[in-house]
Amino acid sequence: MAEAVTKKRLPIRRGRFVVPEDPNKQPYLIAGKCKHCGRVFCPPRHLCLNCGKEMMEIIPLSGKGKVYSYSEIHQQLPGALVKTPYVIVIVSMPEGCQISGVMTEKFEDISVGADIEVYWEKMLEDKDGNELIADKYRLVKKGKK
Repeated sequence: MAEAVTKKRLPIRRGRFVVPEDPNKQPYLIAGKCKHCGRVFCPPRHLCLNCGKEMMEIIPLSGKGKVYSYSEIHQQLPGALVKTPYVIVIVSMPEGCQISGVMTEKFEDISVGADIEVYWEKMLEDKDGNELIADKYRLVKKGKK
């Protein structure tokens, strides 16, 4: 009798976020924080670009931030997984770094300073049937006043 193979969710791009082994836990973005001066860099680095020390540690990011800048893209690159139009967004994270990402949904109301959050989307499957996921961004819905 054949044993059932458990499919996994894996990052499409390693070193940007972590997918916990527990399928009930959500992935999370990561950054590097210097233990000497406290500066935070995303993506993580081995060497602090502020003080030059090799005292970096990996920290989780909240996944929520504010739009620092953005650009709407209308030209499709050959072989791209993301269909146009979409937005490339730079997000200022409360941990002290900035991260760039992609918005593909409901970006018409985007503005500098808007609240934004990460979510996870399946982009492909590998040869073993595992889901390759990517981080994407969306505007945070405002509650009714």
